[in-house]
Amino acid sequence: MDSLRTEEEQVAALKQFWKDYGSAILLGVVLSLGGVYGWKAWKNHQVEQAQLSSGLYQDMLDLTLQNAGRPLTAEQQASFDNLMETLKADYKDTVYMQMSALLKAGKAVEANKLDVARDELEWVLLQKPDHNIDIIARLRLARVLLALPGSDIKANAEEALELLNQIDQYGAFKASYENVRGDVLLALGRHDDARDAYQRSVDIATEAGESRPLVSLKLDDLTKAKGK
Repeated sequence: MDSLRTEEEQVAALKQFWKDYGSAILLGVVLSLGGVYGWKAWKNHQVEQAQLSSGLYQDMLDLTLQNAGRPLTAEQQASFDNLMETLKADYKDTVYMQMSALLKAGKAVEANKLDVARDELEWVLLQKPDHNIDIIARLRLARVLLALPGSDIKANAEEALELLNQIDQYGAFKASYENVRGDVLLALGRHDDARDAYQRSVDIATEAGESRPLVSLKLDDLTKAKGK
């Protein structure tokens, strides 16, 4: 602008500049404002989705706690299934849907519906869940595979071992991981490896100030069997 000699020249230059670039500038401003408000709307939507889905999950959790350790009654099962279908229909991509699938798998195990439990746990893994849910699903699915009736035990154990081998960071689940791994190795006839896994599970639990009496029993049985 400093090179222009008169105000008229400056005005003419501004008019030409606006003619050439004004539409693009307005579009950029509109898109910028739209992006800001769009982001806020999306965030608000995400918060609302999380609140609604967490409420449905809490209702499902309450139902399972009413019959902790036992199968649901027919009435409770109907309510549970209805809540589950609502989550799947409206909140499939939320973490609460994954946690609800874990709940359903647990109740299916209690009702001895292992095929249902397997399907739910496999679904959870297909969702690429966060690390903790991924570990829980893999440990539970490994146990279910070992317990499936009328199937190839060795093939199921090998599948379970592959599931466990894909866990690279154990966190607070290390003792549980070694326990389940011991069960899988035992099913494969690898008794020495199973005993080592059980021993690691007991040691890790002891270091954390916990006890694993069932793991200790399995370890004792393997140790006695080796000594015979």
